[in-house]
Amino acid sequence: MAQPRSVARDHAGAPPDGAALRRALADIAHALHRAEEGIGSVLSLTAAEGTADGLLAALVGSPVAASFSVLRWPQSLLPPLGGPDDLDAVAISLLPLADAPPDEARRDIALAAERGGGDLAGEAVRGLLGLPSLHPLWLGLDGTQRAAFQVEGLTAALLDLCFERPILSVVENAQWTRGLTVPLLDALSNAVDDARLCLLAIRSPVPRGRPDGWEPPGTARRITLPVPTGRPPDVAGPNENEDEDDPRPHAALLGDLRHDRRPGRIEWMTHHAPLAGDWALACASARHAGRRAETDCRLADAARHYMDALAALDRLPETRRHAQRRIDVWAALARTRPSPDGGAITAAEKALALAEDLGDRPRIARALSLLATLRWAGGDLTAARRTGLRALRLWRESQSPGQQVQMLIKLGRGLTEEGRFRHADSVLRAAAALATRGETCRLHGPTALAPVCIAAHRARCRAELGDPEEALRLARAALARAEDDGHAASRALACLHLGWAALTAQRYAMAVEPLKQAVAITETIRLHACQPLVLGALGYALVRTGALNDGASLLLGSREHARMLGIRRHEPQILIWIAEAALVSGQTEDAVRNARDAAEKAVAAGQLGDEAWARLALARGLADQRNITAARQSLDTATRIAAHRSMAPLLGLCTDFRRSVTSA
Repeated sequence: MAQPRSVARDHAGAPPDGAALRRALADIAHALHRAEEGIGSVLSLTAAEGTADGLLAALVGSPVAASFSVLRWPQSLLPPLGGPDDLDAVAISLLPLADAPPDEARRDIALAAERGGGDLAGEAVRGLLGLPSLHPLWLGLDGTQRAAFQVEGLTAALLDLCFERPILSVVENAQWTRGLTVPLLDALSNAVDDARLCLLAIRSPVPRGRPDGWEPPGTARRITLPVPTGRPPDVAGPNENEDEDDPRPHAALLGDLRHDRRPGRIEWMTHHAPLAGDWALACASARHAGRRAETDCRLADAARHYMDALAALDRLPETRRHAQRRIDVWAALARTRPSPDGGAITAAEKALALAEDLGDRPRIARALSLLATLRWAGGDLTAARRTGLRALRLWRESQSPGQQVQMLIKLGRGLTEEGRFRHADSVLRAAAALATRGETCRLHGPTALAPVCIAAHRARCRAELGDPEEALRLARAALARAEDDGHAASRALACLHLGWAALTAQRYAMAVEPLKQAVAITETIRLHACQPLVLGALGYALVRTGALNDGASLLLGSREHARMLGIRRHEPQILIWIAEAALVSGQTEDAVRNARDAAEKAVAAGQLGDEAWARLALARGLADQRNITAARQSLDTATRIAAHRSMAPLLGLCTDFRRSVTSA
C-alpha cells in the first residue's frame, strides 16, 4: 500500500453532474446507516481521480460519517520506497482505532485479533506491529501458514474493533491492489454482512489494473460517476506520467535505483527497465521480484513478475544461459500457481520439455521432482511414482544426496499410499541412511522435517507389515524429534502416525491421545491438508473405545472435509473407518454402502492397500446381510491383496473371518 495522498487535487474541467454526485453520496450514506445497525456491505465506486477525491472529501466531512472511524488504504502501481507495504500498512492504519498510546495501542490491536481469530491470529498481528512472539507454535509455522494467519488476524481485529465504533474502510485505486491485500479484502467482503463495517473500493474508469488486482464480489453495490466534462478519463496514474516513447527518463531513474537499498526498489526496477529498453535488467529484476514475492507468500504477485521475466527473455538473444533462465522461470511459475490445477502442471511440463531440449540434466531432474509432487497432490499416484523414479535416477547420477533424500521421501510417501508397504519401507530406509549424513534436514513447504517424515511413514509401513512394536517405536521417535525441533507440521504428522500405528495394531485406547493432539495442532495451525485424516482417525478410535456418538460425528465431518478440500487420496481410508464404525454400531446397510464406495475409490486411485481393507469391511457387512457368496468373493479379493502386499495384520483378520464365514 502506498503512503496516503492528499484528499483533493486541482483538475481542469467542470465537476461531474451534481445529481450523479448526490445519488452516489446518498447510496453511500444508506450503506453507512445500515452498517451502523450491524449490516455491513461492500461498495464499488468507479470514478475519475479528481471526482473520487471530491466525493471522498465530502463524505468524510458529512454528518453521516461522523460516528465512523475512517481507514484510508490507498493502493499504488508500485510499492512505496522505504515505507510499509501490504498488510504492514493495514496493521499500522488500525492503531488510531485503539485510542491509546502507541505501545498500548499495538497490544490492544493484537488482543482484538486474538479475541476474534485465536492465539495464532493474534501472534500474526503482533508480528505485523513489531511486537515479539509469545506463542511457541508460531515459530514452527512455514511462510504460507504465517501469511494466512496475518490475513485472518487483521480481519478478526477489524471485525472485533467495529463492535465499539463502526468503521468505513476506503480502498483507493483498487485496480492496483497487490500482494496479500487481495486475500484480506476477500476475507473482509465475506464477513461484512454481520459487521458494523462498510468497505468502499474506489477504482479508475479506465481498466489500468493488474491481472491479480482485487475485484469486489458480485454482491457489491456498484456506483459509477461520469467523467467531468472537458477532460478525458484518467489515462496516467502514479509513476506512469512519464513520456513512454522516450526511454531516457526511465534509464536515469534506473541509475538511481541501482544504488538504492530501500525495500521495494526491485519492483520499481522491474517496472522501469522494460520502459528503458534494458531487457537484461528487466529479466533479472523481474526474477528477483518474483522470488521476493514467492518468499513472502504473495503468489499472485510472484506469478506476474515471472511472466514479466518470460516477456523480457523473448526480447533477448537465444543463448544457452537464457534458455536455462527460461526453464527456471517456468518451474517457478509451477510453484506459484494453485496446485495441482491452475496451470501448475502445465508450467512444470513446459519446464521439463525445455530442459530436455537443452539436455540440461540438473534442470530435468528439478522439473521431474516438481512434476512428481504436483501429480501426487492431484492424486495421480502411478504417474507421480514413475516421474519420481526418473528424477531419482538423475539425482543419483549427479551425486546430490540432499535432493535424493527429498525424492526418496516423496517416493516412499506415495508408495505407502499405493499400498506398496515393503517397497516403501525400503525406500524410506534408504532416505534415512542418506539423511544421517547431515546433507539435508527440512523439506520445502509446510511438510515435516525429513527425519520426522521418514520415521512417521516407516511407522505406517511397519504396522501394515505386521511389526507393531517397531512401528510404535518409530512413531514415538518421530514425535520426539518433532517436539525437540518445535516444528508444528512435524508434530501433527508424528502424532497422526503414532495413532494410526496403534489403530492398525488394534490398540485403540493407545491411539486416542496422540490423535487428539494431532487434531488440536492441525486446527490451531490450519493444516487443512492433514485435517480430514486426523479427524477420521480420531473418530474411529473413539468409536472403538465406546464413544460411538462422538466418534461417528468426527468421522462424518472428516469425510465432508476431505470432499470439500478435494483430497481424493484420503477418501478411501476415511470411508473404511466409517464402514468399520457402522459395523461396530450394527448399521449394516451403511457399512456395506461405505465399504463398497471405499473399494471403488481405492481401485480408481490405485490404492490397493486401501482396497484390501475396504474389501474385508465389505465382506463383513455382506455376511451380516446373509449374502454369503458375495461376502466370500470380497474376502477372497482382500486375502489375495493382503498376501501379495505382505499385509500381515489384514491377512490374519481375513483368515479369522474366513473361519466364521465357513462355519456359518
